[in-house]
Amino acid sequence: MASHPLVVGYDGLDPAKHALDFALKESKLRNAPVAVVVVAAEHFATVDPYEPGAINVELLAPPPPEGPVEIQPILAEARERLAAAGVEGTVEWALGDPVTEILRVAQRDDATAIVVGERHHSIFTRLLGADTTEALIRDATCEVIVAH
Repeated sequence: MASHPLVVGYDGLDPAKHALDFALKESKLRNAPVAVVVVAAEHFATVDPYEPGAINVELLAPPPPEGPVEIQPILAEARERLAAAGVEGTVEWALGDPVTEILRVAQRDDATAIVVGERHHSIFTRLLGADTTEALIRDATCEVIVAH
């Protein structure tokens, strides 16, 4: 099997399921593994800025090694889909911004391509710069495939 994977950002929603299905099929054609990345948002402790001594904002307790509780079912589902397809690959999680983390894994693993699902965003979302697919297409150093 080739060492350059197809990287899939996965959140368990329908567009991501389509992307993973596409990547699983494509991996067989390209003889490439699949690297699935599930990204959890960072949670920060909140403080009252008017409270004396409330200068430091600290992260809450670190998540367990198996990932934050809210993404554990998504990780399990991705592992099950990978195993059911009989495709070599990995499923990992990260904290932070999805675009940053998907690009980090793609660069680290010298990815053949990044596969993402197609999402329809409102003009308001696009104006705020919240379109993950557009950011990946703009910033990736490898092919980006938008699965329909």
